[in-house]
Amino acid sequence: MYVYVSEELAVLIRRGGLTIKKTHLKRGDAVVGEYIFVKRGLFEAEAEYDLEDRVLYYLQICWFGRCVVWYDGEPDREPSPMLVRRAVALFRELSKFSYAAKAALRVLSSSISRSSPLSTSDLIHLDKLGHRL
Repeated sequence: MYVYVSEELAVLIRRGGLTIKKTHLKRGDAVVGEYIFVKRGLFEAEAEYDLEDRVLYYLQICWFGRCVVWYDGEPDREPSPMLVRRAVALFRELSKFSYAAKAALRVLSSSISRSSPLSTSDLIHLDKLGHRL
């Protein structure tokens, strides 16, 4: 059975070349997911996180129009260390108010260390949500 999911803008910041957009994905009145987009100059990143399953569905970071997409915790191609560092810095700040950013930060940190491969389905350690955002 297909259930319609709507989007509700939660945060929109546009200031000095920085754009941050956080959207709640809702099924009825319940928040079931979160999408976050950030753009600063020629850098863009976006992530979508399922709050019910606690899984990061999508992570993409772009620099000069060249993008790297993470599937199941692994990038589709090797990202440059500078690109990952820039994304980590931005997502670290965004993780203060975004579960999608927190999950993206975990995946990016795993890409840096490579000491322990991580699947996006392993992100269950994040806060359990029984309340509305």
